[in-house]
Amino acid sequence: MNEGEPKRRAVRWVLIMGGVLIAAASIALYTPWLSLFDLREIVVSGNQHVSAHEIGRISGFVQGENLLTAAVGRAAQRLETLPWVASVSIHRMLPHTLGVKIQERTPTAVLVGPGTPPTYWLLGTGGVVVQTVSGTSPQLPTVSGATLTGTQPGARVADPRIPQTLSTLASKQLDGKVLQRIDFSDPTDVTLHGEGDLVVQLGPLDGISSRIDQLAVLLDTIDLSKYRSIDMRIGGEATLVPRKVVNR
Repeated sequence: MNEGEPKRRAVRWVLIMGGVLIAAASIALYTPWLSLFDLREIVVSGNQHVSAHEIGRISGFVQGENLLTAAVGRAAQRLETLPWVASVSIHRMLPHTLGVKIQERTPTAVLVGPGTPPTYWLLGTGGVVVQTVSGTSPQLPTVSGATLTGTQPGARVADPRIPQTLSTLASKQLDGKVLQRIDFSDPTDVTLHGEGDLVVQLGPLDGISSRIDQLAVLLDTIDLSKYRSIDMRIGGEATLVPRKVVNR
């Protein structure tokens, strides 16, 4: 019989029991401290169109979980899948609170889809469909001729040049002048439609920003009501067609 075997078994049992005792002592020592950082409240800010309840649900946080190990990065990724949400920042507010700051998309236009009756989609920043609506809006330009990547909120305008164009038009504050309806059906000849029969031809989507800049400068120097059409397709020049004067 090997006399050393009982001794080795005894040593192994001592090591095992020692590990168990150390683990138990660690749990007893640190568990009270962990309760000092349990999640009790989620404070949401910056949201207007998405409710705080929905944000809390989608984030996946659980009341009572350890605030120090809460998966804030994964929660931010989940929240950024919501159509209205452009960006998210989450920070820990010790000892018991998570702060969730939402930046929502700004409505930019109403897209009219094909079909009878047509579908109306509200576009937000970046050309993302944030929701369906019942019709056009007097506060936003109406867009036609833009293709979407899907038919549900969260879909995007397929051509990234279109949301860039909408952003440029908005930055020039053309609303109420010629930014009532925008037709992107022909990407080589984008047209703006204003009051009455006013038509502004902006030409191709490529390089359109410079022509919008020129249009904004022009509109500051003319009485738009006197013109029926403006052609901006020739770089650096604008062709204006006046309205006919009716003699009485």
